[in-house]
Amino acid sequence: MALATLVACGAPSATLDQRMQLFRDGALHGFALAELPDSGGEVYTETDFKDLAATGANVARVAIQLRKCSGCDRYDVPEADIRYVERVLARGEQYGFRVVVTLLATPWGNQSDYWDSDSLKADIVNKWGLVATRLRGLAALVAYDLVNEPVVPGALVRSPQAQWQALAAAIAQELRAADPDTPLIVEPVPWGLPDSFSATMALGMPGLVYSFHFYAPHEFTHQGLPGYPGAMAYPGGGWDKARLAQAMDEARRFAASHKVPIFVGEFSCVRWAPDGSCPRYLSDAIALFEAEGWGWAYHCWRCYQGWDAEVPSEVPREQRNGYLPAQRRADSATLLLLKKAIERNRMNTRN
Repeated sequence: MALATLVACGAPSATLDQRMQLFRDGALHGFALAELPDSGGEVYTETDFKDLAATGANVARVAIQLRKCSGCDRYDVPEADIRYVERVLARGEQYGFRVVVTLLATPWGNQSDYWDSDSLKADIVNKWGLVATRLRGLAALVAYDLVNEPVVPGALVRSPQAQWQALAAAIAQELRAADPDTPLIVEPVPWGLPDSFSATMALGMPGLVYSFHFYAPHEFTHQGLPGYPGAMAYPGGGWDKARLAQAMDEARRFAASHKVPIFVGEFSCVRWAPDGSCPRYLSDAIALFEAEGWGWAYHCWRCYQGWDAEVPSEVPREQRNGYLPAQRRADSATLLLLKKAIERNRMNTRN
């Protein structure tokens, strides 16, 4: 079946190999979506989904959050999040984009508290089974991403790689049992960073895609956010396209060694990076992804205004909180860059 047919979502659900082919060929390019807020309110309007599709994007990445009370040994059933993802999947089928579904157990990152709790880890596995049972067979579904940016806090457990390997294997087996036709995406620990592949052990089962998130260097991509007070232009500070390529070396080696496809699940930079730096950085990063045949998802579509591709760099620097829908422009440099890259890849897919 032609890739153009596979990417179109109106057809019946694809097989595992057909979905995997999209990742092998680096055919997926689009945006990550915002998480459902704790209030459960709607994140995106119908117009937002139409506009997403109008960029040419053929993939969206969306997270289901697991929440629990303090001290609880089980997570709440994420019914509101599942309904949100089901809506995204329905819009994907309607407008022609595929959907990667990932999971975010809160608190997350360095605050993750499930690694030393057998009951919480088992419940993550069980909740994934519940989610896959609900979502399997939906035409727009293209992959499950096991855990978003897994981090094993050093104060909690030893051997973080072994801990992640065990949990990832348990999740993968649960998902395979519930839905044998959907690829599984695995991010390395910690943080899903490309360097983390240096210690990553392959799971050794079919239908796996590996993924990393690219924000190197954080001093540039996160400047002005908490923990990154300085200002940095790109290229500069010792960083250029060659240095970006070097930062992806471990991912490149892992993919070649294990003969697995790579998907860049997130990449971005704050829009206020000086001297119009952000589009230059993104252009170099995308060129490097494309040279390897890696699909990608920009972080993120109409979410926090620092990452919002439609909010131009000249919007006052002090406006760094929340969303700025009134400031969005169809001719922002970052959005035009992403649309051009998406269209270039669509043309390559057709040829």
